[in-house]
This record gives sequence, C-alpha cells and structure tokens, in this order.
Amino acid sequence: FIEIEARNSSKSVMLYGHFDKQPHFDGWAEGLGPITPVIRDGKLYGRGGADDGYALFSSILAIKAIQQNGGSHGRTVICVEGSEESGSPHLMHYINALKERIGQIDLMVCLDSGALSYDTLWITTSLRGCAMIDITVDILEEAIHSGVGSGFVADSFMILRNILDRIEDSKTGIVCEALHVKIPEKRLQDAEKVAALLKEKVLERIKILPGVKPASDDYKELLLNTTWRPRLTVTGQDGLAPVEIAGNVLRASTSMRISVRLPPTLDGKFASDYLEELILKDPPHGAKVSTKRRTPGSGWSAKEFSSQLETSLQNSSKNLWGQEYLCFGEGGSIPFIKQLADYFPACEILVMGVLGPQSNAHACNEFLHIDYCKKITSVLAHTLNDLSK
Repeated sequence: FIEIEARNSSKSVMLYGHFDKQPHFDGWAEGLGPITPVIRDGKLYGRGGADDGYALFSSILAIKAIQQNGGSHGRTVICVEGSEESGSPHLMHYINALKERIGQIDLMVCLDSGALSYDTLWITTSLRGCAMIDITVDILEEAIHSGVGSGFVADSFMILRNILDRIEDSKTGIVCEALHVKIPEKRLQDAEKVAALLKEKVLERIKILPGVKPASDDYKELLLNTTWRPRLTVTGQDGLAPVEIAGNVLRASTSMRISVRLPPTLDGKFASDYLEELILKDPPHGAKVSTKRRTPGSGWSAKEFSSQLETSLQNSSKNLWGQEYLCFGEGGSIPFIKQLADYFPACEILVMGVLGPQSNAHACNEFLHIDYCKKITSVLAHTLNDLSK
C-alpha cells in the first residue's frame, strides 16, 4: 500500500495492480521460459510480466512523469495485491482495514486487462463472472471388466454427458436460457463497431488450428459470445485412465470440473445455485451424483464515463495511436473489480491493460508488448493529470 501526496489537486485516485503470477506451465518455445526474461521483437517474454508485473512500475512512472513535467495529480494510493490469481480472497480484508487511509476516491484505475490489437487504446467495459462446480458420478462399488459390466449399468461418463446436456446444447454450445441477460444497446453497438474494424483480426488472440472453424462466421456474434453470453468449459477430470494404459474397464466413478462464464450483470451466486440444482435434479439412471462448488464470482459492467474522462482518453488515443479509443468486454473474470466497484460506488473506474493478441497470459510464451506498455503508461499519466483539475 503506497500513499503519494497530491500535487496541485484536491482529487483522490486509487491505482491497482497485482504481483502474483500463474504457475510456470509447459510448452515454452526454445530459448524462452517462465523465469528467464528474454526480449524478442519488442516483446518481453516471461511469466507474469504482462499479468500483472508491469502495473506497479507503470503507476510509479506515470506519477514521476507528471511531477517531472510540471503537471498535477490527485492524492494517490496504490494498492498492489499478491493473491489475484487465486481470486483475490484477501483483498477486501485489507481494503477494509485501510478504509480510513484510502478515503473517498474520485477515480480508480485497474491495470490488469487487455487489448484486441496493439494499434489503438482499448478500454475494458465489462467482465464476465464465473461459476465453477466439480461434479462426481458414482455407479459401482468397484470397477469391473467392461465386457461383464457394460450393458448392465450405464457408464459414468455417459451420465455426465447427460447432465452437461442440461446446461449446454452440445451441438451449438448455447447455454440454458436462465443464465442469459439482456445485452445493453451500447455494448451491442461497441461489438458491431469493433467487428467492422477488426474483422478476422478478432481471432488473433487465440491460435486456432488450420481447418478448425470458429463458433460463428459473424465477428460481432463472436465478440458477444465471449463477453456477454454464458459459455461452458470442462477444465478438468478425474477417474479416466491415460489413453496409453487404459484397459477394458467399466470405471466406478468419473468426476469433472466445469467452468461456466457468466454475463457481466448476472449474479454469480444465483448462477451457481441454479447450476447445482440443475445438476443434482433427477440423477440419470439413479446414479449417485454429488457436487462441490467453488466460490462463484459476479461479473462487472462499467458505468458511462464522465465527459472529462472521455475527453482525456480520446486525446490520449489520438495523440499516441492516431485514432479514437475502442471499447470491448473481457471474456474472463477479474473478481476484484466488481468487489472494488461495489465498495467505492461513487468513483469512476477505468480498466485497461497490455494483454493483447497472443500475449498468452497464464499459458506458455507469455509476453509483454513493450511499446504498448509504454503507451498505456503514458495514457495513465495524461489521465491522472487531466482529471486532477
């Protein structure tokens, strides 16, 4: 927790970042690694540089730039946490303990988001929530030869497939209607604008294998799918033997973890309650179905910017990139933003970051785009100076 006195301003600002990182992960390219910093083609490779190691340094450098160039800034508090990648379980304890020192906030800036390209300023206007549930299906007291048991009792994996069909259409990927929300008109317009500008570039953030088709041929629909619509992913499983040693066995049990991304305005607890009830209701074939819930997280949807912040961001984008900034929603969940937004309801919130196409946070070959990081730091400096008036 860092406090910096105001410089010719009565405003108050809070800057956020986190220093903890994801596990190392396998599959790094030759010469690269999670703890070996390497610069190639203007990119700094290594775990956590872009998510979110730069945030503290950008915050300090932005303040320093303002002071060295005769600008002004509000009283600034910088909060850097160490458990964001674990869902920020400790953050609000410390925010509450520091409540008096933080005081009233006019602007909060969260440097932990991304961009759809590196040729303009991208502002994050929404985040999806997340409901994670572990599902276990037990059918036998012990495993048995599949030649003996199959046909007498349903396979536990088949029962799990039936349960997943309650949540998701297995042909289209569309999740049950109860988890959808009405998408705000402004966000529909944002998606249409971004899709028209980027076209196929909207897919650059992910590396699809040649011949594999995206979920839609409509780029606007793809953007809405990954920002304002629920989607299910199976992220883990237990009970299935590795292929190379799998025998002809009808297994006694199968477990899997599902992660359901939720629309920004849907309550996470409601979604988790609904999913658990859907999973446990009327077990197929009378199987023993059990669940273990992870703490759900609600998403976040930004308020409209004040004219002062809007003007500042537009000027920064035009000066640094030569064009207007663009808005987009992040498909992931950053739980602390919703928590902080609820804790400081009166302040403006600006969310931006450096995680652009192929920056690969959480996975192999993560990199920080150095030039984009410099520009984001410059945007921060100009914003703090402009809003200090």
